[in-house]
Amino acid sequence: MIIRNTPVRPPQTSGTASAPARPATPPVRNQVKDSFSAGTAATQRTAAVTAAPPGDHGKLMNEYLTGARPPPADFEQVMGYKPYAIQTPHGQRMQDPHGYASVPGKIGPDKEFDKAAKTHDYGYDLLRYYDRKGTPLKPEARKAADAMFRKDMFDYANDQKGAMDRFKFRAWAQVYATAVELNSVRQGNGPP
Repeated sequence: MIIRNTPVRPPQTSGTASAPARPATPPVRNQVKDSFSAGTAATQRTAAVTAAPPGDHGKLMNEYLTGARPPPADFEQVMGYKPYAIQTPHGQRMQDPHGYASVPGKIGPDKEFDKAAKTHDYGYDLLRYYDRKGTPLKPEARKAADAMFRKDMFDYANDQKGAMDRFKFRAWAQVYATAVELNSVRQGNGPP
């Protein structure tokens, strides 16, 4: 027995023009099309929505740290906590509830500077947040977080009653602030 493979021929129509081919699926109505090209990465698509606001990122950081600007809408989802506000003698500050003064060897008055450290930690988490979103903040943002840390520690020191206590806390504030600022320079004032 001989088997031949012959191509299947389309059926012949009687003198009418062939109908145009119908699409495999019917068109979807009211479909919103993606305005990005097919090769656009997902991070680029979300960057347009979660991009850092344009302008002065130092001012932006100050607004976040003082509570003048609420945290980004998905900050809690991305970073795993919700910052909270406290009132200090020198204004409102936003805090990282898990933050603390991370002093090597626990030298110096780390507990006394705890409020300043929690605000500073929230500032650094904002830097990490925007970096994860693909739109890192400019170096001015980290400098502003470090400057507020310095200010808050010196405010605490200057609020002390005795001259010796003021001197002691000013000295430690200088040590801690300088260490943080040098580390920021070492890291290019980018996200930690």
